[in-house]
Amino acid sequence: MTVLIAGGDSFTYGSELPSQEHTWANLLANRKGWNICNIAQPGYSNSAIRRNVMNAVNEYKDLDLYVAVMWSFPNRYEFRFAYDTGHKETPWYSINPWTPKNYTQKTHKDNADLKGITEFADNYVKNVAIEPYWEVYNSWYEIVMLQNYLVKHSIKYVFMTVDYTIFKPSIMLDKTLKTLISDIDMSKVIDQEGMYTWAKRTKQEFYKTHPKESAHLEWINMLYNRIV
Repeated sequence: MTVLIAGGDSFTYGSELPSQEHTWANLLANRKGWNICNIAQPGYSNSAIRRNVMNAVNEYKDLDLYVAVMWSFPNRYEFRFAYDTGHKETPWYSINPWTPKNYTQKTHKDNADLKGITEFADNYVKNVAIEPYWEVYNSWYEIVMLQNYLVKHSIKYVFMTVDYTIFKPSIMLDKTLKTLISDIDMSKVIDQEGMYTWAKRTKQEFYKTHPKESAHLEWINMLYNRIV
C-alpha cells in the first residue's frame, strides 16, 4: 500500500483542529486509500520541512511512497545550534523575525533568552534576514534540493504553499534567483496562491489563526484532480 509522506508546518500538522484526521493531508490519504505519515510540525521553516521529508523518505524507502509538501512562510529559518536549545528537536531550532518577541508562552521566551537564541535571532534578522531576497533565496533552494532528491529516488510528489509570497515575491530576480526558479518543476506545484491566502480570500471559517475543518475539506476537494 502507498504511504503518503506529508510535510509542512501547522497548516499541515492540524493546529487548532480537533485531530489530525481533519487535516488536508489525512483527508487526501483517506480518499486515495493510502497510509499516512504526517511529519509536519507547527512553526517549521522550509528548511525544517525539507530536512524532515528527506529523512522520512530515507526511512521508508523500501515502501511505495508519495510525497505532498505544503511549503511554509519564507521568513522562517532553521539552524542546528552547538548546544541543547531546550526545544523538542534540539539542537535543531526554527526562528523567524519575531523570535522570541511575540511568543505567548513565557517559558519558551525565558528559555530562548537564557540559551542565547534571542540574541542570535535578533542579530541574524538585523544583519541578514531583514532582506526579502534572503527569504526567497532560502525557500527556493530548499525546494530545489527536495525536488531533486525525490526525482533521484523516483518518488512521486506534489508541492503547494501556505501563502502566495514564495512564488510571487516583491523583488526583482537577479541571475542567482533566476537560476533557482528555472530549475523548479512548476508542473509539480499544484497551487501557488497558498492555503492561508485562499482561505482568507474565499472567506473560509477560521479558528484563531488556522482554517477550520471545512476549509481543509474544500482545499483538498479543489486540488484533488491535480494530484497524480
